[in-house]
Amino acid sequence: MPRTRPILIASDLSHNADRAMVRALQLSHSIGHPLVALNVIHEEPLWWVLKSGDLDPDELRRDLLREAIAQLRDQVRRGARQLSIDPPEVDIHARLGHTAPQVAEIGKTRDCGLVVIGAHGRHAVRDWFLGTTVEKIVRESEVPVLVAKSDPVRAYRHVVVAVDFSAPSAAALEAALAWAPKARFTLVHAYETWFETYIDETTYERIRREQEAALHERLREFAAAAGVTSDQAPDYRVIAGHPGTAVTEAAVDARADLTVCGTQGATGIRHLMLGSVAQHILRESSRDVMTVLRREGEI
Repeated sequence: MPRTRPILIASDLSHNADRAMVRALQLSHSIGHPLVALNVIHEEPLWWVLKSGDLDPDELRRDLLREAIAQLRDQVRRGARQLSIDPPEVDIHARLGHTAPQVAEIGKTRDCGLVVIGAHGRHAVRDWFLGTTVEKIVRESEVPVLVAKSDPVRAYRHVVVAVDFSAPSAAALEAALAWAPKARFTLVHAYETWFETYIDETTYERIRREQEAALHERLREFAAAAGVTSDQAPDYRVIAGHPGTAVTEAAVDARADLTVCGTQGATGIRHLMLGSVAQHILRESSRDVMTVLRREGEI
């Protein structure tokens, strides 16, 4: 269980942010973490005010910030009603600027342990390119980021964790255990074969069975090191295939309501290689996804 660091909900005040707000409230209520809410207002529209000369831009900024805070309070109240709980005390902020840097700053100054953001649901992020707001938050956040893609009707019941035995996937499993402590867990390791082209079928099947048995044992050891107990009775799955596809399909098969994966947070060409699995899961999953950053060089 993590210490009670706040949960940061980064809301754009849309319907999709309502979904994220409810999930953040549910986690805050069930696990006992305080909640911080943030809305970031982009200043580009103010250019037209400056051009027109009809309004005082400083006054308009103050009005926009006050309105954003009022709307965040309303969003908290609506979310609490949906969960049938009393509206909690929430540390509410409205800022001017660009969303990802402001989320990072608030997350750091308030020592948040989780960032929750909304997404549009299945395939809404298919057309992401490097640099979109959600992806920037996922890549830059130093704490886990939960992308809420489905309506939060209850606490997480079944969590799939992508495991490649790296430091990021260890951090992902630890985060999953912390934020969904009562869920069932499925740990998925995917491997891509190369040797079937060069050997006969009988030999291939023998090598495949031996490899998968070794990987199953390694998964158990990996889980134990992260704090998974036998009482939790996790399911271990070793799948031949592309990791992103294998994890996404395993989550569908398990009817999981959350998939958790690690990411290195690298940039450029290195990011395209290291981040491809997390990126695939984010794009293809129809349910919530949590990414956990472990930067290169960290242990």
